[in-house]
This record gives sequence, C-alpha cells and structure tokens, in this order.
Amino acid sequence: MAIFRFLFLSVFVFFSVLSPGATVTLSGIIKNKQADSVVVSYNNNRLAYYPVATAAKIDGQGHFSMKLSMPSAAPQFLQAELLHGDHVTEFFLKDGDSLFFSVDASRFDSSIHYSGQGADVQNFVAQHTLQRGRLNQYTSRIRNYMGLTPTSFSLSVAAEKNAEVIFLENFGERLPGDFKSFWLAHFTYYNYFFLQQYPMMHTAVELRRFTDTIPDSCYAVIKDVPLKFDDKLLSVPPYLLYLSGIFEARLKAAHFAFPTSEPANAERFIDSVTALAYTTLPNGSAEYFVAQNLYARIRHQLVSKTRSELDRFRKHWRESEYLPLLEKQLAITERLAAGAPAPDLVLVNDSGTRMNLSDLRGKVVYLSFWSTQCRQCVGEMRADRRIKDIFTNKPVVFAYVCIDEDSTLGQKLVKQFRLSGPFCWTSGGWYSNEAQDYGVQGMPAHFLIDREGKFAMQDPPAPAQKTELIVAISRLF
Repeated sequence: MAIFRFLFLSVFVFFSVLSPGATVTLSGIIKNKQADSVVVSYNNNRLAYYPVATAAKIDGQGHFSMKLSMPSAAPQFLQAELLHGDHVTEFFLKDGDSLFFSVDASRFDSSIHYSGQGADVQNFVAQHTLQRGRLNQYTSRIRNYMGLTPTSFSLSVAAEKNAEVIFLENFGERLPGDFKSFWLAHFTYYNYFFLQQYPMMHTAVELRRFTDTIPDSCYAVIKDVPLKFDDKLLSVPPYLLYLSGIFEARLKAAHFAFPTSEPANAERFIDSVTALAYTTLPNGSAEYFVAQNLYARIRHQLVSKTRSELDRFRKHWRESEYLPLLEKQLAITERLAAGAPAPDLVLVNDSGTRMNLSDLRGKVVYLSFWSTQCRQCVGEMRADRRIKDIFTNKPVVFAYVCIDEDSTLGQKLVKQFRLSGPFCWTSGGWYSNEAQDYGVQGMPAHFLIDREGKFAMQDPPAPAQKTELIVAISRLF
C-alpha cells in the first residue's frame, strides 16, 4: 500500500481554517469580456480541500471590484485563482495588497497586467505563466519523466529547477526577497516530493499498474532527498507534500517495510512512520504531519484506533488548530459507519423519473460521487459496466451523484459515454447538502448501501478493485 499515493494525483494549496484577518482589495477592467462575472477562489484548509470562492459582477464598461478576506493564519503569500469565462490565471495574495487587474479576454494570458500594491509579484507570476506555465504545469513536466531511469530522472528534475532559477534571475529583479525565497522553495520541495514518488510511479509506468513490489534500483533517487525540515516552510504547499511522504520513502529505501497485502502489516508500517514524525520533526512540522496522516486515514481505519491516536495527538498539541477538523472527521466516520442509515437524496433514472434513494430499499446500492473535473471518476463510471453485467438479474443499483455547480457538462458526458444511472444532480458543489451529508471531501467517493438502506461497510472497494467489489456486493444478498 502506498500510504500517500493520493497526494500524487492532486496537489492543493493549503492553510488553516481560522477567522478572517486582513483583506486584499482587487479591482480591474476586462476588455472583450466572456462572462458577466469574475471569480477568485482558493483553498482554505491544510488537511482537506475546502475551496472558497468570491465573485464580482462586471459592469457594462468591463469594471469589477471585490474585497477578499484573508484568514488570520494565512501563509505569507496565498495562492489563488482568478477565473473569467473559460480563462484562469493564478496569483499570490499578501495581506494588505491593493491590486488593479487589467486584461483583454480575447488574448487573455498575454495581456494580463497589474498595478498597485503587490503588483510586482503578480506581474512576475503572469510573465511566468506566459513563458513557463502555471505551477501545476511544472509538476506535469516532472511526471512526464517518471519513465526515465533513476539517474536520468534525477538529472531531469534538477534541470527543471535550474530553469526556474534562471527565469527568476532574468525576470525577478523587482521582487521582494521574501517572495523570491517562497517561490524557489516551491520548486525545491516539488522536486523532493517527486523524487520520493519516483520508485512507485516509475514501476507503475513500466507495469501499467500499481504494485508494492518495487526494484531496489528505483530507490537510488531517494539519496537525493535530504532531511530538510523547517517550520518556517509550512506556508509552502510543496513542503507539506514533502513532509507527507519523506518517512515512507526513507523506510522503504532502507528495506524497513512490511508486505502491505495484510492489514496488520500496513498498520505496523503506518505506526513506524508516525513514530518517526513524533521523534524527528520540529514541533510545527510534526503537528501538521501527524494531523494530516491521521486525517487521511480516519475514514478507512477502525474507530477505536482513531480515538487512541487522537488522544495521543491531544496530549502533544492541546490547542492545535487541526483538532476541530480531526474531531469533525471522526464524527463523520461514526455517522457513516456500517449499520448507520444512509442519508436520503433525490435521483433521476434513465427515463427521467424522479425518485428517492430510500425508494430503492430492497436493493443493494453502490453510490458514487463524481465531478466532470475528475477524469478518474468518469473512467470508473465507464468501467462499472463490466461489474453491472455480472449483477444483471440481481437487485443491485449503481447510482451516481454529480457535485458540479453546473450540471450541463455532466449531463453531456452521460449522453456521450452512454452512462446509465440513476443520477443525482446537486447544487452547491462541495458544500451541497448531499456532499455534506455523505462527508465527501475528495473524488471519487464510494458508498455501499445494503438492502435495508444502511451502510454495509466503512471503506468499500473502488470499481478498480473489481474482484473485491463483486464479493462485497454479493455478500449482501
């Protein structure tokens, strides 16, 4: 089991959920506008994905204005996205910034310009997007090297960082020193993170599947990953990614790992990783690591173990900012435990008839939450067909809940790929009643409901685990 495999798939911006602090003023003008509004969004949580979006109307002359509340414990520079129509650009906010943004939507990236307090940083980021791409494009380039040999991979990621250093030297003359350090730390720790991920991902590229049986030669790159911890870097998202996997990578490279096909072995390995965090990391980094590690596992491990680990965490950090989220996650897990009733929701079947989930009592329901932004979700729904065929004459229903704010694209994909429902179309995205009732915090999310309308198990198999899922469903007849 690769404990932190999910981190490779989605790289988020993190900071803690706290009361609002200072504000950032953002106004501007958009020529040749593509929509009637502009939206600024960011993630307001270190442990999970909780996006916050602020929208502003664009008047007839293309002007807009908004104030953005910065959390009191926001990082020194907060990564955000500005969305307009089909266009998106990233920028970094700092307490007290007062920015004026101008753009011609007909040539979006090449026409972005900022003025006002904080403009030097934003114009540098806009120039970087134009020439080097957004930060997530850096990670995409690194992923493309996963098929290389260990030596070639190390050289390639080092060359990518060096290119970023040169770009900063050429275009960052007017930048404040604190932003330069913050910016370079991204690429340093992105590289460390992907070096940690290389053994697993390289083997997956070669075998076209994930496996825990990894050749020793793949671990050669781990020697290039230092133990370089600093609580001052907790505001740098790639540092958090690096923290999350460093001990797992080190233990496996040193052959101190247990075959994880058995749950007991996987638990022993996790316990070893946690022990290293408590004894090795500086206080702030240890607090984040243990909280993040536990948060990621609460929904998948025994409640009794979670309570024990949470008690230990409280003893070390009684006033931790992470405690409310950990306690909330535990409460969600208890509410969705095996034997608890599944929350009701409205479904629409293939003929367009509306029904409630509760109307399906007497049938086994495999309920999946998805989004059009999640390629894996769409792929799984298509793969479901092979499993559905096995239960053609059985009382089994595969149902899907789309959490997109606008269901238009979702309904188009359903028709395009000839997906069969029933489907639930929500409003409110991650904050929709359905997503909140089921505690959904990532995509895809799956729930197995028995014939009495109760959750059948705490952590049901995904469609990719075809055999395990078929067995789990068959046990409910």
